[in-house]
Amino acid sequence: FSNAGMLATLKALFITAGVISLCFLVGKSRGREEWRTAFLFAPPPTATATKTTPADVVSLPYGKPTVLTFHEPLNAPLQVEVLPSWQPDFSLRADYKVQGLSGATGWLSEPWSFWVVALILVGAGYAFCRRSGLRNSVGVAQWDIEEYGATLAMASMSGEVRHETGTKRRESSTTARKSHKISAPQCPEPPFTTALIYNQSKHACASVLADLRAVWGSKIRVVQTLETGGQPLGGADGALFINPKTWGDMEHFASRLDAACTDDPFLNEQRKSGDIVFMPGWSAFAESSEAAIAVQGLGLVWPGTEPGASQRLEKIGFKQICEKVGAPTPPFIILADEGTSKKLTDPEVKAAVTDEYISRILAKGVTSPGLIKSIHGGGGKGTAHLDDPSDKEQVRAAVEKVLNEMGRSDGIYFEEKVNQKGDGRFFQLELEVDGEDCATGGRFVWFNSRLQKVVEIGLSDEHVTQFMPPGLYQKARMWASDIARMGGNNTRATMEALVFTDENGVCQMSFIECNRRPQVENEALALLQQDSSGNRRYTFAELVMRAAGHPAPDFTPAPGIGCVLHARWLHGNPDHQGNIAYQSGNVLGMRGPRLDWVVSELLSPGQISFTADPQLGKAVIVAKDWQEMCQRAEEYFTLRRPDIQGPASTYAQTMFNLFSSKAFKKGKVASNETFAALQIPDYPTRSFQSVLTEQLAPLLVKGYRPGEGVDPDRWPTGVHCDKVAAIAMGLRQCTPNETVFTRYARGEATLEEYIADLREKLEVQGGAWVTVAPRDTCQQGNDSESAGICSLSRRNAEMWAEKAGCVGYETGGAQFQAGLIRGFDPVSVLHLGLPYNMPAHSLQRSQYVNGLAELPSSTRVPLFNATASLVSGHYRRPDPHTEVPWFPYNFHAGNYSRGNYSPQDESTSELLDAGCNPIPCWVFSPKFRLEDLAAWTQRQITLFEKAGRKLHQVRIKNPGQGLDWTVENVWAHVQVIRTQFKERGMLEPIVYIHNHDFNGLGAHVAMGLYGQSHKEGYRYLVIDGAYRKNGTHNDNTVMLSALDLKPEQHEALEEYNHLQQTIEGVLSRFDSRTSQMTPWDSDWAGGTEGSDLRIAKEYGLDPRDINNAKEIASEVFPLERAVTPFSEYKLRLGLAIMIEPELQPKSVEGVLAWVNNGGRLKVGSDVLLGLHRWETLVSKPPAVDKLLENMSDELQTALDSQSNIIGPGDLPAHFTEAQRYTALGFQGKGLDFIRQQGEGKDLSPFLMCSHVLHRKPLTLPAHSRLTLLWDGEQPKVNFTGFGSAPNGDITVNFQYAGENISSQVPDPNAVVSAAAVSGPEKADPSNPGHYGTVVPGELLQYLVQVGDVLEEGKPMCVLESMKMEVKIAVPAKLNGMEVKRLPLKGRTAEAQGEMVSPGDLLLEAVKA
Repeated sequence: FSNAGMLATLKALFITAGVISLCFLVGKSRGREEWRTAFLFAPPPTATATKTTPADVVSLPYGKPTVLTFHEPLNAPLQVEVLPSWQPDFSLRADYKVQGLSGATGWLSEPWSFWVVALILVGAGYAFCRRSGLRNSVGVAQWDIEEYGATLAMASMSGEVRHETGTKRRESSTTARKSHKISAPQCPEPPFTTALIYNQSKHACASVLADLRAVWGSKIRVVQTLETGGQPLGGADGALFINPKTWGDMEHFASRLDAACTDDPFLNEQRKSGDIVFMPGWSAFAESSEAAIAVQGLGLVWPGTEPGASQRLEKIGFKQICEKVGAPTPPFIILADEGTSKKLTDPEVKAAVTDEYISRILAKGVTSPGLIKSIHGGGGKGTAHLDDPSDKEQVRAAVEKVLNEMGRSDGIYFEEKVNQKGDGRFFQLELEVDGEDCATGGRFVWFNSRLQKVVEIGLSDEHVTQFMPPGLYQKARMWASDIARMGGNNTRATMEALVFTDENGVCQMSFIECNRRPQVENEALALLQQDSSGNRRYTFAELVMRAAGHPAPDFTPAPGIGCVLHARWLHGNPDHQGNIAYQSGNVLGMRGPRLDWVVSELLSPGQISFTADPQLGKAVIVAKDWQEMCQRAEEYFTLRRPDIQGPASTYAQTMFNLFSSKAFKKGKVASNETFAALQIPDYPTRSFQSVLTEQLAPLLVKGYRPGEGVDPDRWPTGVHCDKVAAIAMGLRQCTPNETVFTRYARGEATLEEYIADLREKLEVQGGAWVTVAPRDTCQQGNDSESAGICSLSRRNAEMWAEKAGCVGYETGGAQFQAGLIRGFDPVSVLHLGLPYNMPAHSLQRSQYVNGLAELPSSTRVPLFNATASLVSGHYRRPDPHTEVPWFPYNFHAGNYSRGNYSPQDESTSELLDAGCNPIPCWVFSPKFRLEDLAAWTQRQITLFEKAGRKLHQVRIKNPGQGLDWTVENVWAHVQVIRTQFKERGMLEPIVYIHNHDFNGLGAHVAMGLYGQSHKEGYRYLVIDGAYRKNGTHNDNTVMLSALDLKPEQHEALEEYNHLQQTIEGVLSRFDSRTSQMTPWDSDWAGGTEGSDLRIAKEYGLDPRDINNAKEIASEVFPLERAVTPFSEYKLRLGLAIMIEPELQPKSVEGVLAWVNNGGRLKVGSDVLLGLHRWETLVSKPPAVDKLLENMSDELQTALDSQSNIIGPGDLPAHFTEAQRYTALGFQGKGLDFIRQQGEGKDLSPFLMCSHVLHRKPLTLPAHSRLTLLWDGEQPKVNFTGFGSAPNGDITVNFQYAGENISSQVPDPNAVVSAAAVSGPEKADPSNPGHYGTVVPGELLQYLVQVGDVLEEGKPMCVLESMKMEVKIAVPAKLNGMEVKRLPLKGRTAEAQGEMVSPGDLLLEAVKA
């Protein structure tokens, strides 16, 4: 009630009714010889009433079947049953009085009179309370009905009723709460009306609440103790608030309890009548005898171990009992008994105590390692390892640790570790006793180096023998019961023992302590048992039953359950010792599918607390045996995860690694080596919320590659981005044609069927085309920025290019390599580039594959197998290595072959062995003879025959264009290839042709080739092309005009071109297609103009000088089609010529003179290796050998570095196929990316939304819907807009799965001024000791130290520039000078080295 008037009225009515009833009944009873019983309303406790005799008052709950039995001395027992027909949702409380009256008689002696009065009064009270809305629940004012309710006075001639509260049993003829050996679920009504939970751990409170609700539902009132301002658990009925950091302060708790009872008379009466059970959950407080006495002194019922028993069974007393009953226990030394604590806040006292304990240990002469423990500790707290008890300083450190952690000096002892003469390994066994009865099964525990439990697994009696002999196990159970009996245990406790194999190979065990409290892991044994009704055991509900005086019931083994895993949910990153660096965050709940065998899962939502308990919750998994348990644990930790806002953690992956390890599955991982041999994840599994807050939000605020590009400020307009978004939405709603390739890719058709269908299509059309957009168009025209638009471009090709006669989609090469460097997962790019209805043709550079490092066969083979597996997995082929639908273009720029060695042939054979379908490529150049082409073609045919395959397709690749790219020259090459196929009796080859277009003639050459082939009766040409006016490659509208395409195919071509041009328009900042860098008649290998412009800017060079540098390098070091990757090598040599200040003039003659006079060039080791190997059909000039002679030290270092190639044996066993592909294919850069991806520093999630990735920062419209790429899925998220934080940060807001998510990002415009003055120091040109770098890049390491005397030509430092390592040698001007300062930081395992630009100070020297 909230209305004071209604309360007053209610009170007056009940007082009046009580007085009237009393007068009426007393008057009626006069003249009778005796009273048998009387039933009346009594006035409220605050009013005065005349009482004829003293009375004992007890509590009689209404709404429950209640039987009262009275014994009369002369007659047979008379039984009166009060059984109301209604079941109210509150407890109507009543008192009854036992009076000794004589000589009274009256009509009340008749049985029917009792029922008349009882029904009238009870019915009236019930109706009034129901109508008034009295409830015993949260949110409604709670009033003690007893204050206005009924008291039941019953008299007997000489009857006797005795009621005792607390833990004492009620000894009475009454059966109201008669003690039976029944389990909690078999007790229909809770023994107590209220349970008061007292534990600062949210998880502990949730466990108690879950048990009580599971058994008695809302019949029991649950009040949770909380610090002021705390939020009660959802199922709690109320809260009792205490001051922060006052846990264990019972004086303060008493004051708050008194205040609560003053405010709540209902609670007050329960406290007076002993109807409140105090539930401390699990904690050291729960087994404290001091706490038990204090709780009982407050009028609350203590449910734990009786104080005397608790004292007898504490750690030291436990070990003494073990000795008495003959149970083995490790040797120990008592340093201080309980109750002898001294004032440790006094430094002198603390020092004296420390010295005393040290002396006691040293005096014993113990040499075996051990532990110093406090009886008041638990969970690793109050325990210190002592490896050498004879080492005074070690002893001091251990003693001080325990004293500091506990803040008290009593109850401390030293205990030797077990199995020190053996291997030191042991398994920790826990046996539960209820009273003195030992429960079914044993629980084994695994923990970290700080003795904090991580995993608990309960095993039935038959499965315990996996870790110890049956006879020893039975002895352990007997000893556990003996210890409990001698200690006087009255409730549930846990006996802990260590099981080990000694130095003689004999299995032994040793008891170490007794936990006199319930434990979080009790369910690991509870679920192994059931009561006579088939109910599982509920630990905390059984504790309530013991508190009410019920003895331990009889439990039997639960059928079908032999193993129970209690898994703890923590949020942190374990190390190899199991120490966990806990992470902050807000727990939202669990995600993942429900699993039938997870019988209990508890997670406490809200802010993670480190002061109370970092444990988030638990999961209990049942299984029939150990192996099934491990299997289910693997599945559980894969599928189920806490949903947490905040940093991710590695805990779930660590647990998966534990249960999936072979050693653990075999039961070979001891309790004290849980993490020793376990694979600890390097980074946590990330949540999608992390992707939004830590990756997407910064991108939207700062933009992609800010400040970079040919024109960094030329962002695509919002209108253009919206057009691309509309294209993406439209293409997702379209269904592309299914082709024979579709069925082949799925394993539903053979390779021969696909090739036959391809030939038929070519015959009908007169040829076909492969689209090189966006892979090659963007490589040349947009700084290799194709990765971000590969998915959308592939959809366009599937839908419209295929309808326009396209038969292939080019991917790979720089798309993978440049994409990885810029933050895109190459495996995701690979998958997103695999079309539904045509093959993907990945550009692969022979032994270099997709990277810059030359890979040996031992690395390439597993790389190709990983590729095959990834591609087959994408298409869901039943057999991943049989005719993999992967058709890479495999080429070697030099077409090199010498004797039996050909790197291209080797890699082609390896691809065939992996099940792939490589298309061998001949690199076009007038410097390569047609005779060599004929021999090459014969070799390719033979390679395929040896692999049991037929060669159908080859490719002619012109990496550039040049004046020699004519219809006549190219057709001559085609004819040579056709001739070789004909000589071998084979079908006509399908010949693919590739070239760049610098002058607009490329498409016309292609058109002429189609025409020439038709004249010759050959219709199997497939020529690369791109959309109309692409500016880098053949215009497909020009070249396809020579084919026999239908009108609808031309319409589809027009649609494809329009969409693709729009898609690539989002790359406007990187557009170099209007560059004047490459001359119209150049035969230089194109495809790098965008990156060349970027590199020119980095080196501070005029972009027009880049091509001149290349031409000079080609003349002096004729790398034309000489080595792979040739384009990078030629550019690096050209730049090295341009940045060498003393090399003058910048001409062919000047370079030759420089080299012949011993000059060096600042090039990377890869360039030197390429020059050294010279794998080309073109002769090597003397200038190459002379340069290598001048740089012999650098060359030797480069040769030595070949041994640093990462092979499969260097990779962690837990790497996925995707990670193996990335690491093997891209070497050090690949490993770096894997780490960055794990840390959430990559951009892979945005591969599905190019219009967002390339959009100008802070311009994405609110309410935009985004499709991201995450964890193999494509979740959609709503961007709800930008905002401002109080500190000036920009807030970025999302909505995902019905939840609002917000992130703060520093405003980049607010810090631009600070950024402008930051960066490396500039070299002073006037200072002769300053050396400013001429090579931009990242500093990897210095090769000199402060104080070294520099020597000209010797290596000074290593930079990484243009994806290669470059050694910088000591210049002549610093020769003989001493290093004064090294101002930059190099790369470390944790951080990138400092980035430098030309002119930045690299080193400062002074005269020696």
